[in-house]
Amino acid sequence: MTPHGFAIAATLAGQAIVTLALSGVLLIWQGQVAATSAVLGGLTALVPNAFLAGRLLRAGMGEGGKPLLRAAWIGEIGKLVITAILFAVIFARVRPLEPLAVFGGFIAAQLVIFGALLFDSGASDRRITKN
Repeated sequence: MTPHGFAIAATLAGQAIVTLALSGVLLIWQGQVAATSAVLGGLTALVPNAFLAGRLLRAGMGEGGKPLLRAAWIGEIGKLVITAILFAVIFARVRPLEPLAVFGGFIAAQLVIFGALLFDSGASDRRITKN
């Protein structure tokens, strides 16, 4: 696995861990509805990010920057569409639901990406100075 592949896999795993941790806290504090809602919110972040990651990793195997740029555009548009569909399905079909927990799970999972970027930025700086 490439260093980027590892970072992507670690980020997705981190999103899953944060989602489950938040769900566990909410299960104890607010009950099953809030915990389930947080899991649904976390999955609403995780699934589209996994789609984008898959597109980028597949395109990264090719030659040149054009396929990667195309994969990034398609992946990002797909990510937004998938996110919208998941939110629509959750709010239309899931009952009972705790909306704040859905958005809390979504936001918590998305914040993992910023943590991964901050963590990886130090590693990127070290790679640049070594070369």
